[in-house]
Amino acid sequence: MANEFTSAEQLANHFISYLFEKYKGARHVRRVASWIGFIIIAIGRIAGRTLQRNRQRQITFKYKGRRFKAKYNHMTGSRGGIDIIEVLKGRGAPEGTLVMKVKNLSEAEACYLTLKDHLDSFIAHS
Repeated sequence: MANEFTSAEQLANHFISYLFEKYKGARHVRRVASWIGFIIIAIGRIAGRTLQRNRQRQITFKYKGRRFKAKYNHMTGSRGGIDIIEVLKGRGAPEGTLVMKVKNLSEAEACYLTLKDHLDSFIAHS
């Protein structure tokens, strides 16, 4: 899929709009809106031009030759959150190991500050 967004801000705006249009009454989903900027900027810093929207509600990127995605997971934390997961090679892009969970605004800030370190550690140990 070609990346139709020219900036991380446009991508963040896409996801915010999606959340508020699709999940009008679902506070547990919409609460991630305040986290999206942190997460997208963190990914954008390390992924460069490989950052793109995949499907309607996932972000994919490459880092050090490996593929990853960020997606909402209803089972992360007590009210849902964002998972950053390796994407394995194979038919249907199967999900691999979880790299990082974001369950609240503080963890989104931590993702912004430490995502590169998490990914480096993940790659070194896998």
